Amino acid sequence: MKKISEQVMLLELEMEFMGRDSIIHPLLLSDKGYTMLIDAGLPGQYEQLSDELKAAGTAPELLDSVLFTHQDLDHIGCLPELDAANRYATFYTHEGDAPYIRGERPLLKNNVVPWQSQLTQLPHGRIDRYLSHRQQFHIAGGMEVIHTPGHTSGHVCLLLRQERALIAGDIVFYIDDELVLPPVELTEDLPAAMHSLEQLLSYDFDTLICYHGGVCHDAQARLRRLVEQSSVQRRLHNGSYPAGS
Repeated sequence: MKKISEQVMLLELEMEFMGRDSIIHPLLLSDKGYTMLIDAGLPGQYEQLSDELKAAGTAPELLDSVLFTHQDLDHIGCLPELDAANRYATFYTHEGDAPYIRGERPLLKNNVVPWQSQLTQLPHGRIDRYLSHRQQFHIAGGMEVIHTPGHTSGHVCLLLRQERALIAGDIVFYIDDELVLPPVELTEDLPAAMHSLEQLLSYDFDTLICYHGGVCHDAQARLRRLVEQSSVQRRLHNGSYPAGS
């Protein structure tokens, strides 16, 4: 667990991703005794998650709310245990991903980790309330929901205004000190994802908090470069103008 500020704590869960050992980062927000967990790791990581929450000064049964940025396996994996441990917490996600997280529909992706297809039961649980674009939460100095469809239809990012930080979910990864796009095979709708990424440039933040990779500083400039580079690559691929022009 790493403390970003008094109100924002970066949790650390070990996993293998894209053929390499890595760390994924649920977040704990805490404000005047109210606690919110953002995302919940892979199936089998509940003990790790619980230990990280305890290191941050709380526990699964003490959480006031749990928010899922989207439906991918590595974000909802500990939902069944959290649901069982805490019947009083409020569970949030966007309506577009809610049926998948509740188990009413199969998850859109079966390849988030190599062993996903071997699971006899996919994680699922209750969702109490839907998130909406521009919804405000009075936590950590103010948090705004930004609907960013593409990676999944219900993917959201979260803007922490006081922290000048954007919780990125999976809209972008931070790997080896570089912002990179998620793998195409893990992206539901690539044009929508790119449009969502471009829209983030209109928001005011200095830091990106990436589920895959952690904290990226000088984030606005880095994100702008990534969007510009990706735009050029798409145009070259589509033949909009010749290479070298």
